Amino acid sequence: MNSIQLNLSQSVWSSNLLCQELEQFLQQNSVQIQQRFKVITCILEALSNVLEHTDNQVEDIVIIMHCNQDRITVDLLDKAPYLPMGDQVECPSPFSISGRGLWIIQNWMDQVRYQASVAGTHLRLSLLRS
Repeated sequence: MNSIQLNLSQSVWSSNLLCQELEQFLQQNSVQIQQRFKVITCILEALSNVLEHTDNQVEDIVIIMHCNQDRITVDLLDKAPYLPMGDQVECPSPFSISGRGLWIIQNWMDQVRYQASVAGTHLRLSLLRS
């Protein structure tokens, strides 16, 4: 299993280095382009949600990605207090200004787990490799 841990910073977030790092890691692990797109999009959506809906700063967030023969797993850890979410998010209205990110994450990933951690909140995203 190959893994990468990214401790985020404002400069990484602002300069698009995060996408480049994630893309490079997934390419090195021979992940197909469609799956790379799904994983990176879901990570960006989850990060945006954390930054928009909590008091976390970019520096409070850690991303750990694991890649093996059959699965890509992403652990997103932050320091925000755990707030339960509903199990299923419905498709948002075309006129809705929010909610699309959660809906995309839940429908593109094979498994989404959101739970409390010792330091705050832990989001785990898993995608089976095709």
